[in-house]
Amino acid sequence: MPDVILDQLLGTMNVAVEAFAICEVRRGLRLIGGASAIEVHYVLSGTLFLTVADRPTICCGPGSIVIVPAGLRQVIAADDAPGVDVHAADNCAPTRSGMLLFDAADGGPGDLRLVCGVIAANISGSFGLLDAIKQPLVEDLSDVAMVRHSFAAMLDEVGGDGLGTRALTSALMKACLIVLLRRHFARDERSSVLGGLRDPRLGKAVSTVLDRPAAAHSVASLARAAGMSRSAFAREFANHLATSPMAFVARTRLHHAAELLTATRLPVKVIAASVGFASRSHFSRAFSAAYGADPSGFRKEAEQGERSANATRDVAGPD
Repeated sequence: MPDVILDQLLGTMNVAVEAFAICEVRRGLRLIGGASAIEVHYVLSGTLFLTVADRPTICCGPGSIVIVPAGLRQVIAADDAPGVDVHAADNCAPTRSGMLLFDAADGGPGDLRLVCGVIAANISGSFGLLDAIKQPLVEDLSDVAMVRHSFAAMLDEVGGDGLGTRALTSALMKACLIVLLRRHFARDERSSVLGGLRDPRLGKAVSTVLDRPAAAHSVASLARAAGMSRSAFAREFANHLATSPMAFVARTRLHHAAELLTATRLPVKVIAASVGFASRSHFSRAFSAAYGADPSGFRKEAEQGERSANATRDVAGPD
């Protein structure tokens, strides 16, 4: 796939953090869990032994991030020979921000300490990159100061009660995932994450939507752009991007609207029309379903998150 399309996909990726957990795990324990949405693990200290479904165990140290596809059983351990099962759901408690804390160390320090984030299943804007991940994806980012600072800031947010916690946490998580994916693609040009997007025909259709999200796209018009029959295009697009062509169009429009809401003061009605929605009410319903907030509420929360992010950067300073 041309780098320009990959760059567009990375730029349009959105994430929303649904739950954020600090996990403390002692040696000898197996923390058993799994989420209906994509899960992200970041190792703070110790060694993570992660078994996903029936795949070989992943072993990684501090500074590593693992993306786990949705719906898979996971076993987290601090060593390679755990003997006692502990279920994640039995060891969680809410924080003041409404997110979660998992403790598998009985309140004491764990031999393994990691951060686990669950990305909401109804997010708009993963654009095939996260949805296309079918097996755990792991990268060592211990050399990236920004990732360390971002997860430190996320931990501070979860433990506090400030405004915009979810917006800031989601923005920081997005930044870390972009760093991970950029590292992954640079290291493995033949990555299976790209799947059928290497097919220049699908790439052409994707680029057409990303370049002109408000155009009157249809499955037939995108199939023509790809040089494929309508049925073959719809089938291959869904197989490789884990969404239908028109759902992809809707995601692209909503993402563009989210950017306009945060970067401009344009009225919501004008933004709705500029991204291809015939009515403000239809736009507001679709936007709320995708982002969990109506357009005006999303704009306000994004402004609060940006103020919090600026304050965090000022405090963190240079590495």
